[in-house]
Amino acid sequence: MSRSKHTDPKTIRAARRIRAPREGRGVGDLSRRRELGRNRQAGAEPGGGKLEENGQLRLRIVVRESRSGFHHPADKRDVLEMLKAVGPVAFYGLRSIELARSPADSLISMPVFGRYCVPGRIILFEQPLPPWRLPGLLKGDVARRLERAGAMVTRLTDVGATLVHWPHATLRRFMLEEVLLHELGHHVLQHHKGKRPVRVTRTRDHESFAARFAEKYRLSLMKGRSP
Repeated sequence: MSRSKHTDPKTIRAARRIRAPREGRGVGDLSRRRELGRNRQAGAEPGGGKLEENGQLRLRIVVRESRSGFHHPADKRDVLEMLKAVGPVAFYGLRSIELARSPADSLISMPVFGRYCVPGRIILFEQPLPPWRLPGLLKGDVARRLERAGAMVTRLTDVGATLVHWPHATLRRFMLEEVLLHELGHHVLQHHKGKRPVRVTRTRDHESFAARFAEKYRLSLMKGRSP
């Protein structure tokens, strides 16, 4: 049984549509597509350089100046490198990524890290300069998430607060490998389900998919990272 273009895996479909966004589904037969697949495996991707160029031209990265006492742990270059590492499946259909100021109420208990807005908009918020002194004692799952990214979390039980240190570049990695990848997961699910302007699944299912997506690519990046 032959396969049609729209049944291709998301990674293949995304790369093809970035390379030729207006190409119809009937363009090219199966044998030609197999030949192109063999060429890719041999390192002869047609228009490979243009694919990345087109992907970047179609994506706006907006950087808002952070407030006093805040900063953007990951900059525009870091974001572009992460998108490149994940591949076309990440930025196909993505309209913008914004490095923005935090919402006014974000420090009531915990900084707000990122947000996905349909269709195709990701916001990465500025973060307080470390160390963080947060009101209240962080819940165990939240503390473990930060510690997994390299943070040093200290519960100050006598004053009912939490101290969070981010050694070296750990906060930058957290924003890229935890926050950005998670929001990209939301985008991938939303965009490949029909690009509707409302969420295509329940919030719980959306979060579950985004978490799996982030974990998959985080592990992939770890395997490729120099020790």
